[in-house]
Amino acid sequence: MSMRVSWARWCWIVIFTTCTARTASDWLDCAHIATCRCKWSSGKKTATCASGDLRRPPTLSSDIQVLDLHDNPLRNLPQEVFFNIGLLNLQRLNLRATKLRSIHADAFLQLRILIEVDLADNDLAILPRDIFRGNERLRLVVLSNNPLTILLADQFPPLPHLRMLLLDGCRLRTIHTNALRNLKSLETIDLRRNQLTYLRLITFSLPALKTMSLSGNPWRCDCRLREFKDWFLESKLGTEELVCAEPSAQSGNKWRHVPSEVMTCPPEVKSSTLVIRAEVGVAAMFGCWVHGIPKPKVTWLFDGVDLNNSSVDCDMEETDSIIEDDNIEERVPGSVRWVNITLFNVTASAAGEWTCVAKSVAGESRAVISLVLPRSQTATARTAPGIPQLLGVVFGALGALAALGFIAAVGCWHLRKRSVPPSRSFMDQEKRLIDASVVVSCDRSIADMASPCDFELTERSLSVDEQPRGCAFDPVHITIEGTPGAFPPPPAEFAVPVPYGNIFISVQVAGRGEPAKYPDLLSGGATLPRRTRTCCGAPYDNMGPRVTATGSSTWSLPGATAEEPSETPVLTLPPPPPEFVSL
Repeated sequence: MSMRVSWARWCWIVIFTTCTARTASDWLDCAHIATCRCKWSSGKKTATCASGDLRRPPTLSSDIQVLDLHDNPLRNLPQEVFFNIGLLNLQRLNLRATKLRSIHADAFLQLRILIEVDLADNDLAILPRDIFRGNERLRLVVLSNNPLTILLADQFPPLPHLRMLLLDGCRLRTIHTNALRNLKSLETIDLRRNQLTYLRLITFSLPALKTMSLSGNPWRCDCRLREFKDWFLESKLGTEELVCAEPSAQSGNKWRHVPSEVMTCPPEVKSSTLVIRAEVGVAAMFGCWVHGIPKPKVTWLFDGVDLNNSSVDCDMEETDSIIEDDNIEERVPGSVRWVNITLFNVTASAAGEWTCVAKSVAGESRAVISLVLPRSQTATARTAPGIPQLLGVVFGALGALAALGFIAAVGCWHLRKRSVPPSRSFMDQEKRLIDASVVVSCDRSIADMASPCDFELTERSLSVDEQPRGCAFDPVHITIEGTPGAFPPPPAEFAVPVPYGNIFISVQVAGRGEPAKYPDLLSGGATLPRRTRTCCGAPYDNMGPRVTATGSSTWSLPGATAEEPSETPVLTLPPPPPEFVSL
């Protein structure tokens, strides 16, 4: 029986040893990754893949507990990158100097037993909020030498076991008052060599905090740092000698040598608005925002004169309210207030410049508000005009019309005088030209009448014995203005643009008259200037067509009677309308 028990025990030992050896050989096998070495280190299954050319975490055995990837160009960590390659048993993760620029907020999700993570010496300018969500067992977080400038509110999720947070060598300027409130077990925080000028006491009200490192920051020893400085020196959280960089009066002084009374902030004043538009008889309210430590005294000036000594005639009330707002990171809580003035009954004397002045031992500041009233407008009553005024308007209008009529008449007269040449009366000899005829050479046809040498205006008394003389016609222009009336256009034979010798005739008819009355050729504007007597044809000439006062058209010879036969062919022409008379 005892032999059977011993054999069974040995069998179990062999089986366990074989399984253990098999498992050990699996996680130690890193030959497929040239830059990785797998070994036992400090009792942990460790994979060292440092100083290689890895662009992402390698795929290794799920039994790996420590992974060292420092000095690899990873550049970024995507979502759940370690969970996706099965490294769920990681306890320590070294990502130092891996040129990380961005990390997904869920990059470390599912690493529930992760204890330490080192992200130092990278290019992380922004740290995602809740980046370590799901890593409740974290004890150490190293973020040194990253270009971080701010820690946001609730930057870290609840990490009940986190003991140490290293942020030295970053560029932190601002730490939100609630950035660390979920780190209830934090014991050590390193903030050396940052750009911090002040810290708020409420930010580090952590129950387990034991050590703070703050050297290497440009501390401004004014009212914003006063409360934290007093607490830090009394808490004994650090042994470093911290030095003031600003203001200039305290530059180079150690914290412990700077009295709290001199750590002041000069007053700051901002107006609620630049211009207030008010109305007479209506209430108006305006104010100024004031900050400063010690608490500055606020006074109001009206047009440069203290309000208590001014002549402003209106009821007013001054109120002072403190602003309790934790979101004002750069102001000490309780140091900001509004000082308002209410004018219950605005009068004309209240218009002007109102100045808010804040004074303290640290300095003085002021802001100006202009109160403007609307411009007053005066309405003038209108009365009905009297009879004298109406008469003046009527006679004035009539005089103006008369003057305009006279000016128009003078203008028309000058225009008519310029456009119509003056007329003159006919002499006795000139009147005899009415019986003149147009003489055409017997051997010329009517088509040849266009030659000025074939036309001649002769008198009935011209002697046959006179010798012909050379052609020397002077131009003769005849203008006939008829009695007013509506006349149709002249017939075709009187509209041909061929002059009769040197005589150019134009007919002007205007207005209305008796339609059956013919124009008077001897009155008005009929002008027949004397021409030089010439002869350029045979003594025996055809007189051509002639229009008489009755409107008949005939061919006649000088001195011929009606019974004498004509040696020239007689042209039968259609009679012109009775409205036109031609010479």
